[in-house]
Amino acid sequence: MGEEKVNEFLREHLYGGKYGLVKTRYSLDGSKVVQYDTVTEKIRQSAGEDMILHMDDGSEVVIDEKSALYYPTPRKKINTFAFELKTEINAHEDNQGWLFGKNYKNTDYYLINWITLPDNVEDKFWWQKDIEIVSVESMLLNKKRIQDFVRDVFSCEDDLFGKYDDPDYLEEFMNTIDGSSYSFKEFYKGKGIRLMQNLKLPEQPINIVIDKEYLKKIAELHIESYFNKAPKKIIE
Repeated sequence: MGEEKVNEFLREHLYGGKYGLVKTRYSLDGSKVVQYDTVTEKIRQSAGEDMILHMDDGSEVVIDEKSALYYPTPRKKINTFAFELKTEINAHEDNQGWLFGKNYKNTDYYLINWITLPDNVEDKFWWQKDIEIVSVESMLLNKKRIQDFVRDVFSCEDDLFGKYDDPDYLEEFMNTIDGSSYSFKEFYKGKGIRLMQNLKLPEQPINIVIDKEYLKKIAELHIESYFNKAPKKIIE
C-alpha cells in the first residue's frame, strides 16, 4: 500500500534519524517528543491512529497520516489538499469521511503529505513498483483547528451552513450542481477552496479541497524530509 511506503519513509527521515523529531526533541503543545511508535493494528488505524508521539511529560499525541498518493511531484504538482467529508467505502460501513466522522475520534493531529518521486516516474500506482521516494513535504495540522476552519468556510454559504458533517446532504447538494466541483463563493471571494466529488474512485469521496496558502497559516509544522539529507523546515 502507498500509505505504508510513505510511513516507512517518514519513520526513517522525519520521526527518526539523526535530525528527526525525536533526536531534535521537537516541541508540540508545550512538551517535547522523546519517542515514536507506529500503529499496526487495523482497528486502531481505522480509528485515526497511524503514529503515536510520546512526550517528555508522559502524554501521547496521536497522528493520522494522510498523503496525496496519486499526485506525486513532478508528474503532477498540486498546491492543494483534499479532506474527506463523505465516502462510499470505509472500515466502519458508514458514509462519513475521516475529517468529521465519529469513528475517527482518536486523532489529535493530521500529518498531510505531498510526495516527490524521481523525474522518470509516470505510473499512477508508483508504490506497487520498486520506486524510492525522493522527499516528502509535510504539514502537521491540529485536528480541531482544521475542523474549525472548515466549519467557518461552510458558515459562509446559505445552502451549506452547518452541513460539513452531513454526508447525505452533501451528496444531494453535489447532485444539484453542474460538474463535480463547487467553489465556496462567499469565502474570500471563492479563492482556493472547493467541494469536489471523485466518481472515478471506488469510494466516490466528497472532499473539501483547500489551497496550501490557507493550510500554511494554521499548520503547527511545515517541513520537507529527504532520503539523503536532514529535514528542512519551510519558512514562509
